[in-house]
Amino acid sequence: MQLSKHIFTLLLALLLIQGASAQIPYTEIYPGIRISIDKEKLDVSRYRYKYKGSILDYSETMPDGTLLQIKSYGKTSTIEVFEKPPLPAIHIIYKEFYANGDLKQKGVFLPLQFKVGKWIECSQSGSCTITDHEEGRNTYGYNDILEYLELEKMYGNTDGNAYECSFWYTPESYTWGVRINKDGNQYKMFEFDSKGRDEVREYDLTSKASAVPIVGTFEQEEE
Repeated sequence: MQLSKHIFTLLLALLLIQGASAQIPYTEIYPGIRISIDKEKLDVSRYRYKYKGSILDYSETMPDGTLLQIKSYGKTSTIEVFEKPPLPAIHIIYKEFYANGDLKQKGVFLPLQFKVGKWIECSQSGSCTITDHEEGRNTYGYNDILEYLELEKMYGNTDGNAYECSFWYTPESYTWGVRINKDGNQYKMFEFDSKGRDEVREYDLTSKASAVPIVGTFEQEEE
Protein backbone atom coordinates (compact mmCIF):
# COMPACT_ATOMS: atom_id res chain seq x y z
CA MET A 1 0.00 0.00 0.00
CA GLN A 2 2.82 2.40 0.91
CA LEU A 3 4.59 1.65 -2.40
CA SER A 4 1.37 2.34 -4.32
CA LYS A 5 1.09 5.75 -2.65
CA HIS A 6 4.65 6.61 -3.67
CA ILE A 7 3.96 5.55 -7.26
CA PHE A 8 0.75 7.59 -7.31
CA THR A 9 2.56 10.65 -5.93
CA LEU A 10 5.30 10.28 -8.53
CA LEU A 11 2.82 9.98 -11.40
CA LEU A 12 0.89 12.99 -10.13
CA ALA A 13 4.10 15.04 -9.97
CA LEU A 14 5.00 14.04 -13.52
CA LEU A 15 1.55 15.02 -14.77
CA LEU A 16 1.82 18.40 -13.02
CA ILE A 17 5.24 19.02 -14.57
CA GLN A 18 3.97 18.09 -18.03
CA GLY A 19 0.93 20.30 -17.53
CA ALA A 20 3.09 23.23 -16.47
CA SER A 21 5.41 22.80 -19.44
CA ALA A 22 2.42 22.65 -21.78
CA GLN A 23 1.37 26.09 -20.53
CA ILE A 24 4.63 27.79 -21.53
CA PRO A 25 3.74 30.30 -24.26
CA TYR A 26 5.60 30.14 -27.55
CA THR A 27 6.03 31.99 -30.81
CA GLU A 28 5.82 29.94 -33.97
CA ILE A 29 7.84 30.68 -37.09
CA TYR A 30 6.82 28.99 -40.33
CA PRO A 31 7.32 26.13 -41.01
CA GLY A 32 6.60 24.81 -37.51
CA ILE A 33 9.50 26.22 -35.48
CA ARG A 34 8.33 26.87 -31.92
CA ILE A 35 10.28 29.22 -29.66
CA SER A 36 9.43 29.11 -25.96
CA ILE A 37 8.73 32.51 -24.44
CA ASP A 38 9.74 31.63 -20.91
CA LYS A 39 11.68 33.20 -18.09
CA GLU A 40 15.32 32.16 -18.09
CA LYS A 41 18.61 33.23 -16.56
CA LEU A 42 21.96 33.91 -18.21
CA ASP A 43 25.13 32.41 -16.74
CA VAL A 44 27.08 35.68 -16.68
CA SER A 45 30.17 33.97 -15.22
CA ARG A 46 30.66 32.27 -18.58
CA TYR A 47 31.33 35.64 -20.25
CA ARG A 48 33.04 37.48 -17.38
CA TYR A 49 36.50 37.14 -18.93
CA LYS A 50 35.42 37.85 -22.48
CA TYR A 51 35.08 41.60 -21.94
CA LYS A 52 37.60 43.86 -23.63
CA GLY A 53 37.76 46.75 -21.24
CA SER A 54 34.10 47.46 -20.52
CA ILE A 55 32.83 46.10 -23.85
CA LEU A 56 31.52 42.59 -24.45
CA ASP A 57 31.22 41.55 -28.10
CA TYR A 58 31.45 37.78 -28.26
CA SER A 59 30.15 35.30 -30.81
CA GLU A 60 30.23 31.57 -31.41
CA THR A 61 28.57 29.09 -33.74
CA MET A 62 26.55 26.38 -32.02
CA PRO A 63 26.62 22.73 -33.17
CA ASP A 64 23.30 23.16 -35.03
CA GLY A 65 24.70 26.13 -36.99
CA THR A 66 23.03 28.84 -34.91
CA LEU A 67 25.15 31.99 -34.60
CA LEU A 68 25.18 33.18 -30.99
CA GLN A 69 26.14 36.81 -30.36
CA ILE A 70 26.47 38.34 -26.88
CA LYS A 71 26.90 42.09 -26.49
CA SER A 72 27.16 44.55 -23.61
CA TYR A 73 28.50 48.08 -23.33
CA GLY A 74 29.51 48.03 -19.68
CA LYS A 75 29.92 45.48 -16.90
CA THR A 76 26.93 46.96 -15.08
CA SER A 77 24.86 47.34 -18.26
CA THR A 78 22.34 44.92 -19.67
CA ILE A 79 23.56 42.02 -21.82
CA GLU A 80 22.00 41.37 -25.22
CA VAL A 81 21.89 37.91 -26.75
CA PHE A 82 21.12 37.33 -30.44
CA GLU A 83 20.44 33.78 -31.64
CA LYS A 84 20.51 33.58 -35.44
CA PRO A 85 19.49 30.15 -36.77
CA PRO A 86 21.19 28.97 -39.98
CA LEU A 87 19.65 29.75 -43.35
CA PRO A 88 17.04 29.45 -44.72
CA ALA A 89 15.59 30.75 -41.40
CA ILE A 90 15.54 34.56 -41.28
CA HIS A 91 14.26 35.20 -37.74
CA ILE A 92 16.33 36.13 -34.68
CA ILE A 93 15.65 35.14 -31.09
CA TYR A 94 16.46 38.21 -29.02
CA LYS A 95 17.13 38.18 -25.28
CA GLU A 96 18.17 40.96 -22.94
CA PHE A 97 19.40 40.29 -19.43
CA TYR A 98 20.15 42.49 -16.45
CA ALA A 99 23.80 42.58 -15.36
CA ASN A 100 23.15 39.82 -12.79
CA GLY A 101 21.79 37.47 -15.47
CA ASP A 102 18.09 37.89 -14.74
CA LEU A 103 15.88 38.15 -17.82
CA LYS A 104 14.71 41.60 -18.90
CA GLN A 105 12.99 40.70 -22.17
CA LYS A 106 12.82 37.94 -24.76
CA GLY A 107 11.10 37.48 -28.09
CA VAL A 108 11.45 37.02 -31.84
CA PHE A 109 12.45 39.54 -34.49
CA LEU A 110 11.59 38.98 -38.14
CA PRO A 111 14.15 39.23 -39.60
CA LEU A 112 15.87 41.51 -37.09
CA GLN A 113 13.80 44.67 -36.79
CA PHE A 114 10.14 43.65 -36.47
CA LYS A 115 8.68 42.14 -33.28
CA VAL A 116 6.39 39.15 -33.90
CA GLY A 117 4.50 36.78 -31.66
CA LYS A 118 4.70 36.83 -27.88
CA TRP A 119 7.34 38.77 -25.94
CA ILE A 120 8.11 38.45 -22.24
CA GLU A 121 9.30 41.46 -20.24
CA CYS A 122 10.52 41.23 -16.65
CA SER A 123 11.25 43.89 -14.04
CA GLN A 124 14.37 43.82 -11.90
CA SER A 125 12.24 42.49 -9.06
CA GLY A 126 11.41 39.45 -11.20
CA SER A 127 7.77 40.10 -12.08
CA CYS A 128 7.05 39.36 -15.74
CA THR A 129 4.36 40.19 -18.27
CA ILE A 130 3.74 38.75 -21.74
CA THR A 131 2.62 40.86 -24.69
CA ASP A 132 1.19 39.29 -27.83
CA HIS A 133 2.17 41.53 -30.73
CA GLU A 134 -0.23 39.73 -33.07
CA GLU A 135 -3.29 41.14 -31.33
CA GLY A 136 -4.94 43.60 -33.67
CA ARG A 137 -3.13 42.34 -36.75
CA ASN A 138 -6.32 40.65 -37.86
CA THR A 139 -6.82 37.77 -40.25
CA TYR A 140 -3.44 37.18 -41.86
CA GLY A 141 -0.21 37.02 -39.93
CA TYR A 142 3.52 36.93 -40.55
CA ASN A 143 3.59 33.12 -40.87
CA ASP A 144 1.09 33.29 -43.73
CA ILE A 145 3.38 35.78 -45.45
CA LEU A 146 6.38 33.50 -44.96
CA GLU A 147 4.38 30.65 -46.49
CA TYR A 148 3.44 32.87 -49.43
CA LEU A 149 7.07 33.91 -49.93
CA GLU A 150 8.10 30.27 -49.87
CA LEU A 151 5.63 29.56 -52.68
CA GLU A 152 7.20 32.48 -54.56
CA LYS A 153 10.63 30.87 -53.89
CA MET A 154 11.94 33.80 -51.84
CA TYR A 155 11.89 32.16 -48.42
CA GLY A 156 13.54 28.86 -47.69
CA ASN A 157 15.21 29.01 -51.09
CA THR A 158 18.54 27.27 -51.57
CA ASP A 159 19.13 28.32 -55.19
CA GLY A 160 22.42 30.00 -54.29
CA ASN A 161 21.05 33.54 -54.23
CA ALA A 162 21.00 35.62 -51.04
CA TYR A 163 17.50 36.92 -50.21
CA GLU A 164 17.07 39.60 -47.55
CA CYS A 165 13.62 40.54 -46.22
CA SER A 166 12.30 43.60 -44.40
CA PHE A 167 8.82 43.47 -42.84
CA TRP A 168 6.38 46.10 -41.63
CA TYR A 169 2.73 46.41 -40.67
CA THR A 170 0.52 49.50 -40.96
CA PRO A 171 -2.44 49.16 -38.56
CA GLU A 172 -4.34 52.13 -40.03
CA SER A 173 -4.67 50.39 -43.40
CA TYR A 174 -4.39 46.78 -42.13
CA THR A 175 -1.49 46.33 -44.51
CA TRP A 176 1.48 44.03 -44.28
CA GLY A 177 4.51 44.78 -46.40
CA VAL A 178 7.71 42.97 -47.20
CA ARG A 179 10.65 44.18 -49.24
CA ILE A 180 13.01 41.65 -50.83
CA ASN A 181 16.62 42.26 -51.78
CA LYS A 182 18.35 39.68 -53.94
CA ASP A 183 22.14 39.43 -53.76
CA GLY A 184 22.30 42.91 -52.24
CA ASN A 185 20.07 44.55 -54.87
CA GLN A 186 16.45 45.69 -54.66
CA TYR A 187 14.25 43.00 -56.12
CA LYS A 188 10.57 42.80 -55.08
CA MET A 189 8.04 44.33 -52.72
CA PHE A 190 4.75 42.74 -51.68
CA GLU A 191 1.73 44.24 -49.95
CA PHE A 192 -0.89 42.10 -48.18
CA ASP A 193 -4.30 43.19 -46.94
CA SER A 194 -4.51 41.55 -43.51
CA LYS A 195 -8.32 41.49 -43.72
CA GLY A 196 -8.22 39.65 -47.05
CA ARG A 197 -10.27 42.33 -48.84
CA ASP A 198 -7.74 42.97 -51.62
CA GLU A 199 -5.41 40.80 -53.63
CA VAL A 200 -1.68 40.65 -53.07
CA ARG A 201 0.24 43.40 -54.85
CA GLU A 202 3.72 42.77 -56.20
CA TYR A 203 6.11 45.59 -57.02
CA ASP A 204 9.14 45.06 -59.23
CA LEU A 205 12.01 47.04 -57.71
CA THR A 206 14.65 46.14 -60.28
CA SER A 207 15.98 48.60 -62.83
CA LYS A 208 13.65 47.02 -65.39
CA ALA A 209 10.55 47.74 -63.28
CA SER A 210 7.47 48.85 -65.20
CA ALA A 211 3.87 48.29 -64.16
CA VAL A 212 2.78 47.14 -60.71
CA PRO A 213 0.77 43.94 -61.25
CA ILE A 214 -1.72 42.30 -58.94
CA VAL A 215 -0.44 38.78 -58.49
CA GLY A 216 -3.28 36.86 -56.91
CA THR A 217 -5.45 36.40 -53.87
CA PHE A 218 -3.82 35.93 -50.49
CA GLU A 219 -5.87 33.15 -48.93
CA GLN A 220 -5.39 31.46 -45.59
CA GLU A 221 -6.31 27.80 -45.34
CA GLU A 222 -8.86 26.90 -42.73
CA GLU A 223 -7.49 24.81 -39.88
